[in-house]
Amino acid sequence: MKTNEQLIDLQAYVDGELSDEKRRRVEAALPADIDARELVEGLRRLSGLLRDHEPKAAVPWSREFYWSQIRRRIDADAAGSQATSAPAHAASTASASSALGWLRWLIPALGVATVAVVVSTRSTGPAHREFAVAAGGDDITMADVSSTVFRSESDGVTVHWIQ
Repeated sequence: MKTNEQLIDLQAYVDGELSDEKRRRVEAALPADIDARELVEGLRRLSGLLRDHEPKAAVPWSREFYWSQIRRRIDADAAGSQATSAPAHAASTASASSALGWLRWLIPALGVATVAVVVSTRSTGPAHREFAVAAGGDDITMADVSSTVFRSESDGVTVHWIQ
């Protein structure tokens, strides 16, 4: 069975996308490998079928006609928008810019606030243990704490369960 890299090289060979060195290597290996020759031949036939049976799009007007229509509309829109809507466009751009500027600061600030809340509410650190003892709470020893670690390399996940 061929590796993915070999199959990609064969397809690139058929498409004419290989460097000279790789092309020479593929051509040297083809006479000895029947499967590779059959794959190359099948890819060439498929490429020919696609090329021969591709639908032809026919339009009643020439390319120049379409481009002249597009150019005329662009010129008309440019002349009309400069004369009538320049002040309205500037006002809408300014309001959109101020709203985006406000959001550019709000989103990172909310992220920092979230991190601060999570860090301040964690109860597994030694600082929290010292506070509990000073406030008259029970002393927590490491014998009272158990932990389990689950690691899945295929999913790229590590879970720490602390009790």
